[in-house]
Amino acid sequence: MAKKRTLKEINSKIEKGIVRIFTVQELIDKLEKGEKINFEDVDVITTATKALMSGIAGIFSFRLSPPKKVRKFVEVSINGIQGFPGPCPNEFLGIIDLILYGTAKSETREDYSGGMLFRDLVEGKEVNVKAKSVEGIQIEKTLTLKDFQFARLMGTRQAIRNYFAMVNPTEKDVETIFSVLALKGNFSQLTFSGCGAMNPFQNDPNAEILGIGTKILVNGQIGYIMGPGTRNDRLKPNLQTISDMNGMDPEFMGSFKTSYGPESICSIAVPIPILNEGIWNNIVKSDHEVPLTVLNVVGRFKVGEITYGDVWHKNFVVKFYPDKCVDCDDCPVDGKCPTRAFDLKKGIDRSRCFNCGTCYYVCPEDAFDIDLKSVKVKLKGMTNEKTIPVVLRQSDRNGAIKLAERLKKMILQGEFKLKEAMDPLEFYPKVF
Repeated sequence: MAKKRTLKEINSKIEKGIVRIFTVQELIDKLEKGEKINFEDVDVITTATKALMSGIAGIFSFRLSPPKKVRKFVEVSINGIQGFPGPCPNEFLGIIDLILYGTAKSETREDYSGGMLFRDLVEGKEVNVKAKSVEGIQIEKTLTLKDFQFARLMGTRQAIRNYFAMVNPTEKDVETIFSVLALKGNFSQLTFSGCGAMNPFQNDPNAEILGIGTKILVNGQIGYIMGPGTRNDRLKPNLQTISDMNGMDPEFMGSFKTSYGPESICSIAVPIPILNEGIWNNIVKSDHEVPLTVLNVVGRFKVGEITYGDVWHKNFVVKFYPDKCVDCDDCPVDGKCPTRAFDLKKGIDRSRCFNCGTCYYVCPEDAFDIDLKSVKVKLKGMTNEKTIPVVLRQSDRNGAIKLAERLKKMILQGEFKLKEAMDPLEFYPKVF
């Protein structure tokens, strides 16, 4: 007889303090040590990903003037980033509704984007708002997140099941969103994205648990799955999510500077209740089980395939050795860190560090250390494998592990009860 348990039974265990929960990383570590873990031993697995997610937007509403002063606002910017007012006109109310994209660039601040703005708001920093009404009245105000009547983060395409590794087979360097420095040619460098076995969809590939209304964490705050994300299909399933910005943890969000412009950082954690043996059997037990397709960065067509086990194995955190740090006239790390996490005098700001490996790659004095690994790839058209060094990781496995651990703790403390989906996710039939 097939083994089963209900969501009600699991929530009852949570209330009694006897629920059995592992993060995916804990499960992987235990199995690597030779421990035997079966369906009976696990009630919930917590999954997570922390990565570059360009499809995020802030949805805001706040007051800019007393009622009756203006008919409506038609232009608005926050810290020099243009937002899109509406669609609600809020006629004569002095209130403005707007949407602002995470990848939008500031016109007044260098290397500043929507992702940075969202983090600044969550950190409680003041922001400068400029607006223009339909009558031509201009208003400028300084606000904080507490002054916003409504502030939510919406993701249009998040937690993609697994992403790609990128190489450049051409002769010329390529500036791309998949590199911090221009990606060198002749298959000499590899960058990759994705948290491998930690990813929610890797552990629920058929969306048996993930559905419309599923309760999740977005940047550490409780949020919900709204539905399937853009271009969602069975090869690249992804989510559309929503969450209040109040209560988010800035450590899990922000902006990442690539050689082609800013990308947004966002983190998603999802609990997987183990309701039956089929769900349990889908839980990923090793990163070597998760394929990582290697693409030509110019044109995005497949040139080879490896696994996430080739790039991830307990090499999650960048180490810094201040005694090896020479006071360079022009510190290459201080200027190249894509999240502004390094300061020559203060060292690494761990709340901003993405563990991407850029510091290790550009530092000439070996003051940083991380095993970025080199991978062997059987490239199309070549008879022998080619060894290619990894120079950049655009997902933060350590951050994903921390968020999965946070979700586990919240469940154990009764702060997060599992919620059944209202409707299943639909996969679009067309593969893009």
